[in-house]
Amino acid sequence: SISKLRFKVVSFSSEDPDNPADQLNTVNPRTKGWQSVRFCSYPQELGFELEDGIVKLNQIQILSHQSKISKKIEIFVGNGKSYQTANFKRLGYLTIDSNERSSYSARELKTVFVDFSGKFVKLR
Repeated sequence: SISKLRFKVVSFSSEDPDNPADQLNTVNPRTKGWQSVRFCSYPQELGFELEDGIVKLNQIQILSHQSKISKKIEIFVGNGKSYQTANFKRLGYLTIDSNERSSYSARELKTVFVDFSGKFVKLR
């Protein structure tokens, strides 16, 4: 059966003090989410550890901010003893609408279907 996986942020390139990466560890409508530090260098990277060990991953969902929008997000999955030493495989990438049509007022939820067993996810 399909269920939401427990995860935690274990790596990030940068974070805005008002929107730190650990905001992603709690999934509810009141969390503000993560933002990179202003004027950061690109690409930015977020790393997640799936807390139930090696699991079968069927889909990944990413909710975009209404006006601070990534042009492209690459998805990597990996296995290993730790995030830092894991072997990652690039699955591909997704793009998010510029949101110009909605005057930057609508967030976009992207669902990516994958078929992988692993312990780590990297977004870049």
